[in-house]
Amino acid sequence: MKRMNFIRAALFAVFAFMGTLSLSAQGWLPPAEAIMVLQTQYDQLNEPPVPVAGNGGTISKQQNIEKYAKSGLGCSDCQILAVKKAFVELSLLRIKQGMDTGVAVDEVRALMIAGSGNNLAMLNTIQTAYVWMELIL
Repeated sequence: MKRMNFIRAALFAVFAFMGTLSLSAQGWLPPAEAIMVLQTQYDQLNEPPVPVAGNGGTISKQQNIEKYAKSGLGCSDCQILAVKKAFVELSLLRIKQGMDTGVAVDEVRALMIAGSGNNLAMLNTIQTAYVWMELIL
């Protein structure tokens, strides 16, 4: 079991490094444009929840997410939403302080990875959010 976790961690590190190399060559949006895009994304991520059909009535998406979060069963939507919000918020802050777009996003990614506690699910979520940031910026 430990060996399999080590292999997964090693593969993640290799893929993350390769992704960083390919993304670092990419042209990021200029800071002024990145701020507008990130502010729009931040507003969308914080929009009021959309009602979804539930048992015996209609419940909001947020209520559904909270139900799963409280159940302890885990909620992939909860985790990716939280990581995306943090990614956008922290990147936006750094860009507004004068940091280059690519540098800001890479720094936030490094901070998140450092704070993940080597949790494989969290590392995958961070990588997913990073790829999403690459797509929008």
